[in-house]
Amino acid sequence: MGEVIGLIVAFLGGAILTYFFGFARQQQADHSVVSDQSDNTVMAPVEGTIIPLTSVHDEVFASEAMGKGLAIVPNKGTVTAPVDGTITAVYPTGHAIGITANSGAEILIHIGINTVQLNGQYFETMVKQNQVVKRGDLLTKFDVDKIKTAGYDTTVMVIITNTADYQMVKPTDATEASDNWILELQPKEIMEGAPANV
Repeated sequence: MGEVIGLIVAFLGGAILTYFFGFARQQQADHSVVSDQSDNTVMAPVEGTIIPLTSVHDEVFASEAMGKGLAIVPNKGTVTAPVDGTITAVYPTGHAIGITANSGAEILIHIGINTVQLNGQYFETMVKQNQVVKRGDLLTKFDVDKIKTAGYDTTVMVIITNTADYQMVKPTDATEASDNWILELQPKEIMEGAPANV
């Protein structure tokens, strides 16, 4: 649990990024939520079986303290960019990546539970902080079978860490993740600008 809490702070705070990652977050372009963005969907970053975030075996994720999202039990060890955007955090052990979408969504992809304890074993990160990526670009490779054999849960959590910026974060009704959207985001601006009493 401490690892998860540390990651939350590291992902959101520049000073803590320096402590955990060894570098400070550089100034990024303004990533405020774009209400007129036509594409506010998050695609599946991994293939596998979709499960509710509330059912994962980690209290912090399951409580949605980090934000709303969902989880995927992977059947393949590749993680691809779920949106067009910029890599804003890369954990040294390779088990987590933060990406800010061009639309403003801040997404955390966390591979496995307590997998930080593997110290990078069975993970290979393919991107760097501040790298611009397109949806579908390869971000990380990991060995599902070896991680399981080592005794770790390989469930991948996909979290919208700036959930408060959205009126709605809607998970898909699909049960399998492949080349499909898994989260639909509705920025607050859309609701606030809508006519009243319609």
